[in-house]
Amino acid sequence: MRGTALVLAAGLLPVALGAQGFGVYELSTCTMARGGAVAANPCGDGSAVFFNPAGLTALSGTHVSVGLTTITPSGGFTDDVFQQHTDMSSQTFLVPNIFITHRMNDKLALGIGLYAPYGLGTKWPTSFLGAFAGYDTEVKTYYIQPTVAYQVTPRLSVGLGVAYIHASVALHQLEDLSQFGGAPLPAGVTLGQLGIPANTAFANADLSASGSGIAFNGGVTFKVNDQLTLGGHFLTRKTINFSGTAAFQQINTGLVLPAGNPITGTPLPLDQFLAAQFAAGALTGGSATTDITLPDQGTIGLDYKFSGKWHVSADYQKVVWGWFHTLQVNFANAATPPLIAQEDYKDSDGFRFGTEYAYSPMVTLRAGYVYNSAAAPDQTVTPRLPEGPRNSFIVGVGLKLTGALSGDATYMYLNQNDRRGRISEASTVNSGLYTFHASLFGAGLSYSF
Repeated sequence: MRGTALVLAAGLLPVALGAQGFGVYELSTCTMARGGAVAANPCGDGSAVFFNPAGLTALSGTHVSVGLTTITPSGGFTDDVFQQHTDMSSQTFLVPNIFITHRMNDKLALGIGLYAPYGLGTKWPTSFLGAFAGYDTEVKTYYIQPTVAYQVTPRLSVGLGVAYIHASVALHQLEDLSQFGGAPLPAGVTLGQLGIPANTAFANADLSASGSGIAFNGGVTFKVNDQLTLGGHFLTRKTINFSGTAAFQQINTGLVLPAGNPITGTPLPLDQFLAAQFAAGALTGGSATTDITLPDQGTIGLDYKFSGKWHVSADYQKVVWGWFHTLQVNFANAATPPLIAQEDYKDSDGFRFGTEYAYSPMVTLRAGYVYNSAAAPDQTVTPRLPEGPRNSFIVGVGLKLTGALSGDATYMYLNQNDRRGRISEASTVNSGLYTFHASLFGAGLSYSF
């Protein structure tokens, strides 16, 4: 049935990780405070495992760090016609990170990390019309990456990590009765054409899907002189085979098709008619599969030391979303044909700036600024991903707690430019304005020995 295909495809689309809206770069409290501008000079907490594996050669001894970032988004949608505003439902996401590194000798360093570079989600009240596109979507990815780094010369270091990926998605969505079509209705006819009002909820759809794969993370640093260091890293794309399971729960509408309808010709209680579809039809649920490629991403940057206490850094980041033009979802249920959705994402750019100042032997002050462009084109700005260009402002502090133990704390305010979008997959016109911002708090501990 057409409605089933729309529900399942909508559930799997966010697994494409919805461009920058589902990207997470706050994978270290120290790095977060510097705006993520660490490609040339990663923080000393071992987070170079992700941000630039070559940076591990700058560390001596053994380092163990743990961190947690809380992300609290908020925003809403205001429609053009009635100027009715709907707030996103409140939620908080927890993003953990763990890094362990060890310097083997003058040349060789090893490390391993657990981090989550894609994730988050969106949540809306079920009374919002956008609930038919998705009222509760959550994406999670976890990378486990063993890493090796080698100091080729006193100026040049290289590094490579191999990351195991596990990704999952969960979607909750209402199904619109007016979009219901297929047998026993005549070909091309929907219940909406027979008088059923648009946005009539008749089913709650739940979908979960997961998959795994391997990606590679490589990096290089080059020390030009005592003040200037250059660096860059590249995380490879990976196509992951996702498999999911969908379940549908009927919502009674109390609606009746009048006499003369093309199904029975006599008055037809729709709830009774649809019950058969949930029991042994297109709405019985089942499995769905698709192949989705997590994008390439790369960063180049520089770090300049003005003195032993103060340095600044700047990075340029590219995430290659441009490969993602279409998505095909295949269904085990023979009553549901494959669905091909057009997305036409474009590559996104990030400009990151950071600074760090050693205020005292015990206190280090940090600050950063980030600008990210949007990857989603106008036609895919929906409740699942109301994405737009973003500006982020960050401050942080590092504290020497003991001779071996350090702590970090960071606050980031993310402000997204207002973006016009739509609330329905069926619509071809953007019908209102999305607003979005978020507060991020990071805390971490690092132990060196």
